[in-house]
Amino acid sequence: MFEKRVLKIKGGSNFRDLGGYQTHDGKKILWGRLFRGSALNNFTNHDLRVLKRRHINTIIDFRSLDESLNDPDIYPETSNDIRLTVLDQDTTYSTITPEEFHRLSHSNGFAYKQMMNTYRRLITDEFSQQAYRQFFDYLLNQDDGAILFHCTKGKDRTGIATALFFLAVGIDKETIFQDYLLTDTYNQEQTEAELERMVERGEDDDDIDNVKHFLLTDRDYLENAFSAMDEIAGSPQAYLKKYLDLSDEKIQILRNKYLS
Repeated sequence: MFEKRVLKIKGGSNFRDLGGYQTHDGKKILWGRLFRGSALNNFTNHDLRVLKRRHINTIIDFRSLDESLNDPDIYPETSNDIRLTVLDQDTTYSTITPEEFHRLSHSNGFAYKQMMNTYRRLITDEFSQQAYRQFFDYLLNQDDGAILFHCTKGKDRTGIATALFFLAVGIDKETIFQDYLLTDTYNQEQTEAELERMVERGEDDDDIDNVKHFLLTDRDYLENAFSAMDEIAGSPQAYLKKYLDLSDEKIQILRNKYLS
């Protein structure tokens, strides 16, 4: 399953097929229709060929304008690259430099609190809701080929998008969390290298701990998003209908397109 799910990308990490997951009524997400990933700015010619072979003709970039302009996607000429900013300000600090980080609070637990707040904002903020409504519009209107959606690390904005899609088609909560937490496996080499550089530079322990919370997934973060859905809508399913405009008819269209 691991080999089938992961895309062999050389210029990035955490690129994977969402196929194979089973819904509560025994259906499965189709392979080769929907992919999640991180930034495409370091893609090689090999990576472009991988996207072409997978028939990925729509790429949705969840990053902020600054992120997209500073590190633009590299994608095949056959693909349509769509910028769909999810956070009006990137509070995931996914592209922060060491110098910029030092200007932030160094108190222990700063990053954890920041990420908890960010996951709540991804659910409750009208700006984010509008972006995710548009995301589902693209999914609903995709007839041929596959869609790849991504942010910088493929963890937070992409993680919420994946969770919302899974909820819509009927994947159980525990499976949603398992897929979310897999990001740490796929980003492990990159994350360990970044933390090792901090140790070699003699960075403060609180700084290293904060960076870990920015780089790694945490079940608490996603639980906070689910709690926010419960709080403002009554349940995740009600949230999809009330805030993301996913009617029963639209959900059935999604299931018809992406399940077998």
